[in-house]
Amino acid sequence: MENVAQLTNQTRGIVGSVLSPACRVWLRSQVSHVDDLRVDIQGGSRQILGGTIPQVTVVAVGAVYQGLSLGSIDLIAQNIQINLPQVIKGQPLRLLEPISVIADVKFSERDLQASLAAPLLSQAIKDLLCQILASDPQQANWHIDWQNLHIAPSTLILQGNLTADDRTVPIEISMGIDIHDGHLLILDPLQINCSIDLPGSNINSYQIDLGTDVNITQLQLVTGMLLCQGCIQVNP
Repeated sequence: MENVAQLTNQTRGIVGSVLSPACRVWLRSQVSHVDDLRVDIQGGSRQILGGTIPQVTVVAVGAVYQGLSLGSIDLIAQNIQINLPQVIKGQPLRLLEPISVIADVKFSERDLQASLAAPLLSQAIKDLLCQILASDPQQANWHIDWQNLHIAPSTLILQGNLTADDRTVPIEISMGIDIHDGHLLILDPLQINCSIDLPGSNINSYQIDLGTDVNITQLQLVTGMLLCQGCIQVNP
């Protein structure tokens, strides 16, 4: 396979002046914030001129995607079909077919703390708390303010203040995490500590479906960090 240094002059010009900037613009359009973004395009001239990018490697720092603070993330995508003739004319890059993106993500405690309000996590936590409190999510009369998130080896700990029926008390939820079938996030063992009686506080396991577009192969809690590897399907 040719690398960028071995491309023809014509293709090297397209990659350097058109494709790389277009990829960066497209990637930035997918996130609400990113501190640093590096894109490396690899492949042969014939493939690229035919509208197929054999491989793109992306390294991003400080990216925020749908409210999730991703910390540092490395991505690899292959055989990407794009609208090259339109891109050369200055139009936005578009994917013509779904692609599978291999991702390696590192979440710090600060990243996860900032992500608690993201739609995916906030809804999952709300559903869990509704089960703990045995409440109707449509008529919930409680509120929780998360104060701290701590990652220890094999354990994630959430600490906050629970307000229910005009009474505010500390609450702590500690959990192990595992992944089943690539997309089912299992919180087990799950332990809830609170000074008031919570009808569902004896729950010891909880499952969150991340969707079939996600295939996580590794999920690990180490001191101060959540490490995640897997594959995500990105649709046009």
